[in-house]
Amino acid sequence: MSIADPPISATGRRLTALALLQAHPGITAERLAIRLGVTERTVRRDVAHLRDLGYRVDAEPGRYGGYTLASGSAMPPLLLDAEEALAVALGLRTAVGVEGLEPAAVTALAKLTETVPSRLRARLQAVAATETVSRSDERATDAGTLATLALACRAGEAVRFRHGDRARDAQPHRLVRAAERWYLVACERGTDRWLTYAVDRVSDARPLGIHLPAPPPPENAASFVTEALAHGPWRYRVRVRIHTSADLVQQLVDPTVGTISAEDEDCCLLTMGTDDLDWAARWLIYRNLDFDVLEPPELTRHIHDLGLWLTHCHPLAP
Repeated sequence: MSIADPPISATGRRLTALALLQAHPGITAERLAIRLGVTERTVRRDVAHLRDLGYRVDAEPGRYGGYTLASGSAMPPLLLDAEEALAVALGLRTAVGVEGLEPAAVTALAKLTETVPSRLRARLQAVAATETVSRSDERATDAGTLATLALACRAGEAVRFRHGDRARDAQPHRLVRAAERWYLVACERGTDRWLTYAVDRVSDARPLGIHLPAPPPPENAASFVTEALAHGPWRYRVRVRIHTSADLVQQLVDPTVGTISAEDEDCCLLTMGTDDLDWAARWLIYRNLDFDVLEPPELTRHIHDLGLWLTHCHPLAP
């Protein structure tokens, strides 16, 4: 003889209904009734109760109509499983580099930790106890600017913003986070190419309410940004042959710095851009790899001068 599960309370049933409305926009009353184990009449009463609480539940009449939870004045509770809760916690904990969001992320993480079941609380408390150290030269991205650009990308709506020393009208495509910074992929008015803009240099962003003509966007926005960062309008194009496998070098080189192409099993080419050959010399030496400079020839002189400076500063004891 089995013992039946206790009947679900009206409050629990309505929370479940909210979760179903979130996950299945347009769900029918019949389907809701089946999932909740009640009659369609009870479903209609529950929907009316949710509306009284401030949730916007739109109803599409007709044989193929259904209920949709629309954006409104109240925020429905988020029903998360263990992995989803941990993912949200990690996202909140790493909300750095966005000016004005870190305090909100801390309080949101605290609320999430208090509301999850006790079996998950220890995991979230461990996440909350971690600390993030940012570079002293890292520029913060304005949260309002980031939100405006994100909404414009989602709506396919052109934006006007200041970047550097002038205002620009552009058709946005995607926001990408790379090398600890946010970048916007967009096509400026009157041009036929997509460019990458550092969002921490963007200000006065506002939607224009129009769609600007633009060529087909990059198929992979993240790859487009990393390629632009590695091979953008730099003063020098650096190419070196590295005498080790491409797989190993790819583990040592961030894709935003340069690209690697294999020549054979024990040799590969590294291509990168820079405005500072002194920096390139230091960066290559720090990788501790055997390499030959292919271009520019001036880089060899900078590497040689770096070696002389190190020898002068740290002479061998007699």
